[in-house]
Amino acid sequence: MADETREERIRRRAYELWEKEGKPEGADLRFWEQAMGEIDEEDQRNDPSKQPASQ
Repeated sequence: MADETREERIRRRAYELWEKEGKPEGADLRFWEQAMGEIDEEDQRNDPSKQPASQ
């Protein structure tokens, strides 16, 4: 899955979250934003160059 784009990863995660919550209608933006935050956090943890500088 390394070839997945950021958007594809977000889309997949948002869909998983939506399913887990029982597929509520009208909550697409909430799940998209949650997925985007989770993917961004994962990327920061996995990329040492994006870590805050040590004091």
